Amino acid sequence: MLATLNQSATDLGILKRQHALGYARPYRGQLAIVACLMLGEAGVTLAVPWLAGQLAGGFLEGGGLPLGRLALVLVAMLAVIGIIRFAATLISGTISTRILADLRLLAHDHLQALPLSFHQARQQGDLLAVTTWEIGRLSGFLTGTLVSIPPLILTTVGAIILMARIDPVLALIVPVMVPAFYLALKVVGRRLRALGVQVQQADAALMAAAEEDLAMLPAIKSFTREGPASARYRDRIGHLRDLSIQEIRIYAALDPVVQFIAATGAVLILWLAGQSLQAGQMTPAELFSFLLYAALLTRPVAALANLYGRIQSTRGTLARLGDVLATPPEPGSGAPIRIERAQGEIRFEQVHFAYPARPAALHGVNLTIVAGETVALTGANGAGKSTLVALLMRLHDPDSGRILIDGQDITQIALRDLRRQIGFVPQRALLFNATLRENIGFGLTGASQDQIEVAARRAQAHDFILTLPQGYDTLIGDHGVRLSGGQGQRVALARALLKDPPILILDEATSMYDLDGESAFVEAAAAALHDRTVILITHRPATLALANRVIALEKGKIT
Repeated sequence: MLATLNQSATDLGILKRQHALGYARPYRGQLAIVACLMLGEAGVTLAVPWLAGQLAGGFLEGGGLPLGRLALVLVAMLAVIGIIRFAATLISGTISTRILADLRLLAHDHLQALPLSFHQARQQGDLLAVTTWEIGRLSGFLTGTLVSIPPLILTTVGAIILMARIDPVLALIVPVMVPAFYLALKVVGRRLRALGVQVQQADAALMAAAEEDLAMLPAIKSFTREGPASARYRDRIGHLRDLSIQEIRIYAALDPVVQFIAATGAVLILWLAGQSLQAGQMTPAELFSFLLYAALLTRPVAALANLYGRIQSTRGTLARLGDVLATPPEPGSGAPIRIERAQGEIRFEQVHFAYPARPAALHGVNLTIVAGETVALTGANGAGKSTLVALLMRLHDPDSGRILIDGQDITQIALRDLRRQIGFVPQRALLFNATLRENIGFGLTGASQDQIEVAARRAQAHDFILTLPQGYDTLIGDHGVRLSGGQGQRVALARALLKDPPILILDEATSMYDLDGESAFVEAAAAALHDRTVILITHRPATLALANRVIALEKGKIT
């Protein structure tokens, strides 16, 4: 048992290093109350076998304490145990729910703060698994398993001491049995630890496959790949099922093994105690109390088996969550320079950049864009156009060289202030499953309906919105699935214009416009883009006409 408790202490150290234990600190007072209640329950429980022994002895031998009063006291103590257990369960359940909410918020906010390179290297389904059910397991571990350890120790030690007062020789049998328990747990637990990690990984892979199939459903249908998608999902379900069955088998074997060892010990104790009773070395009341204490020990022993199993399964969660929380957030949040609104001059000086394990995307780029200028970037796919604007928004940092806005190195500008200066419209519109009003209004907190409509008109979105059944209150579905590609781009553009940034980046933002819509946008763009620095990534002649200059890139260089 001590070895098991030492292992849990080690896991607590891991948990503390991963910053998750800190989120239990606000509830340490309530957790202390739960621990005290459990200790109180254990203390009262230890008195029950003695009282029950006295009551049984009174019936068998006659005399002694008043049996009626003794029975009432025993019932009262059992009621106290029930009340304490109810309070402890209620408080610990409430704390568990709150810690679960805190941990989920911690994981969500930390994931939001991590660089895009972290997310691009991992499957979304795997991250979802960590931030949902795995955190739930960790919350239960904090408020249930660990808090129960002190009462288990008190019950075990107290029962052994009280048994020793009745018969020291018989009481020694229990400590002798502990190594047998630990050996059984160690053998089984070694397999449980590795298997628990495999189950978690298989479950995360299954969630990732489900998320990917839903995201790719249009492609799956158009290429009639429902069969292969189902086969892949079936394989992952089968893998998880087989691992889960193995885990169930081990858990199924663990409890009977522990119970068998405990029952064998109880039979041995009963036989020896019977010998003592026949020899006159023990009274019937002492025998009854001794046997009840021996039976009482089966509870912490069974809990020990559960504790060991939960520790092993939780270690995988600790490692996975710790990997996420240990990843540092994007740099720049503590940068010293704060700006309200930039003029919009942009300068790239000898900028080199390469994605991990890939050839260089940019080679010594030098480019100056004066404030208020509209510049178009052209070039083949992979020429470095999108990389250039990603560096400007600090989604990545250059390997060498620097980027300046109004003469200030962007690494010295607070990250939120930097990104507030830039409106970005990607080629693939990023839309929420919300109303059109909410999607456009996302660009400016507290935007009025008039401001939203002005932005929509400038993006050539207002007219089509009015033709929808609920107008601006129309729900557009996941990723704007109920809109056409061109409509989605117009909504994304309206959102960026509502933000009213001094720098606007349009990455093929009109690629899905029809010719009339693009022409109308170009006509209205003079007002919408006035006094802004605009970077257009486009090949469409109508949009290129908006540019004061056209910059051609080839293989990461300006040609």
